[in-house]
Amino acid sequence: MNPEPQTWRFIDSGAHDGAFNMATDEVLAHRLPPNRPILRVYRWQPFTISLGYHQKRAEVDVARCVRDGIGLVRRPTGGRAILHAQEVTYSVIVPESHPLFQSGTLESYNRISAALVAGLRKLGLPAELARNQRGGPDAREYAHRFACFAASAKYEIMFRGKKLVGSAQRRFRDALLQHGSILLGPQHLRLVEYLTGSRNGGRERALDLLKSKTICVGDILAREVHYTEVVADLREGFENEFGVRLEHEPLTQQEIDLIKEVRRQYRTI
Repeated sequence: MNPEPQTWRFIDSGAHDGAFNMATDEVLAHRLPPNRPILRVYRWQPFTISLGYHQKRAEVDVARCVRDGIGLVRRPTGGRAILHAQEVTYSVIVPESHPLFQSGTLESYNRISAALVAGLRKLGLPAELARNQRGGPDAREYAHRFACFAASAKYEIMFRGKKLVGSAQRRFRDALLQHGSILLGPQHLRLVEYLTGSRNGGRERALDLLKSKTICVGDILAREVHYTEVVADLREGFENEFGVRLEHEPLTQQEIDLIKEVRRQYRTI
């Protein structure tokens, strides 16, 4: 008789503002049981620009964000700016005692990316892992200065040389957090409208570069793709890749109360 597969917790926390979303990642990472990883999926309401942990707020036109109803938040992970709009956002949280944590940063990134690819392939999308850093000097310079999606790193998820999923990982003392964005539509391209460094004639060049380096699920499949169908396939991809069963367990009221306290430190505008 085969043993029961290990269970992971699955959370679909729905659409919230940036401060709530980032506070949720932090709270779950610091309250994680010692033997039960989490896969969480979520959305952003309103659309929100997230900055990397060390990125300067001055790189974003805050007044324009306020005018257009675009949120602004700082991620607990590194990297550069992302406009979270038409996407499925995921986070994987793994306790320090788990083999995935102990495998090291690059290997854990590879395994999580492989699970994402497995889910996308169930959707009918032949995504692949980047084996080397790509993007060329212009893309790497733009990514270094402004936008996360302009260049790709090893084991990020691509389609025909264009970036489809952008991810970042951070290791706390007792947990690993990796989160990222799966692009469903083209609204992420509007990021260039809100970056101060793309003013004075640089906006068109920045937009052209971002278009040339990114692609969305809707464009690949030539149809509108809904959040719910992507989430269903991602769940199956993770279950198959890791040999686990995902058990749906929403946020508890205790967790929500703590998230509301922690979210204050993430409020930017």
